[in-house]
This record gives sequence, structure tokens and C-alpha cells, in this order.
Amino acid sequence: MSFFVRNLKQEESFGDKLRALRRHQNRTLREMSEVTKIQKKYLEAFELGKCENLPEPIYAKNFLKKYVAALGGDPEYFVALFEEKIKKCDLVSPHRLPAQRTRASAFFSAHRLWKFLLGSVFVATLAIYLGWQVTRLLAPPEIVILEPADGIEVQSASLVVKGSVNRESEIFVNNTRVVPDIDGNFSTKITLERGLNIITVEANTKHSKMSTAYRRVVLNQNPVNQPGLSTTPR
Repeated sequence: MSFFVRNLKQEESFGDKLRALRRHQNRTLREMSEVTKIQKKYLEAFELGKCENLPEPIYAKNFLKKYVAALGGDPEYFVALFEEKIKKCDLVSPHRLPAQRTRASAFFSAHRLWKFLLGSVFVATLAIYLGWQVTRLLAPPEIVILEPADGIEVQSASLVVKGSVNRESEIFVNNTRVVPDIDGNFSTKITLERGLNIITVEANTKHSKMSTAYRRVVLNQNPVNQPGLSTTPR
């Protein structure tokens, strides 16, 4: 007889305790689903211990906390029981929860990868922008000579040189400094020598190399204007 007296009642499972808590409150699964806004199939899976019917563990724990709190129980106690239950589920059905965990890890890895890619794009864009600014700063200024045209002949020794540069620069015409206006336009008068004249226009900024442009002008003074010289061809 002592053998039968010592026959122990099977220990209540996680699901049994959760079901007992609900029944103690005299509530049905449908009612608790409406109260907690958790699908009835998940509440039923908790009570039946069917881990394979539950969502990812991180979401399942949040559902469980909300469910137990609505029943007036201790959420932390039941979450601890649920975590033990998950370990047993892993042993009984290794193809379900581990796969879910793998997908969850993949999700978080993809999230981190996405953040890394966005950060890389930002850094690359910033580097390109800074590189462009540095290149632009170091590049020689562009010189545009408006007057005179290249290769012309003139009869007056006095010639006006006009032009512009694309940004604030120091300008030199035949090694003589010329001060441009606020828009980068410049104008100066030079004196030509008879024959071919090479006009040199140079410009540079504080950090850039020198930029150079040339114009060729021929001074051909008509000898008819000079007294005592014959105009008869030889």
C-alpha cells in the first residue's frame, strides 16, 4: 500500500499553470484574445505548449507578458517558465525554433549590414565632396581673354587687353600685376613693339598653380605715315 501512497502527481507544466491561471479568472481564450489583442491561436499554443505554433521568441515573450498581466499573474515568473519550455522544445523539435532564431539573427544581421552600407555611402559621398572641393581649390584658375583676338595685326602701338578669370585670383599681364573687379573681370593697356608681340596673361590663387594664356599680336605701322619714307614698291 505504501507504494501507491507515494505515487506522485505529475508536475504541472508551463501550459497547465497558464491555463489554471486563466480558468481561475473564469475567462475563455476568446475573451482574453479580445482583451489583449493577441491572436487566439497564440494563446492556445502557450497553454498547449506547442512552441512550433508561436512566433519568434522575442515576440512570443512580449505576448506572454501581456497575457499574464491581463490575467493578474506574475509575468516574469511565467517568462522564466517559458524560457525553460523553449529549451525543451529545442530538444524535442530541433527543426523549428532554431530555424526561427537563425532567421531572426539574419534579420538583425541584415539590419546592421543596411546601417553599415548607409554609413559607407555617406562617408564615400563626403569624401568625394571634400576631394572635389580640394581639387577645385588647387586647380589653376581659368583665364578667358576677350581682347585682343589671337594672331591679329594692328597699327597702333597702344593695345587694350581685356579678360576674366573664374574666381578670385592674382592676374599678371606681361609680368605686370592687374587688379580685377569683384566679378573677376580685368582690363589693362600695354605698349607693343614693332613686329610680333607675345602677350602673356597669368593668374593664380593662394593655393593653386599658375594658369597661363597667350595672345599673338603683330604691330605693323604703315610707313606712309612716317615723313621722308618712300611708299613706292621696290
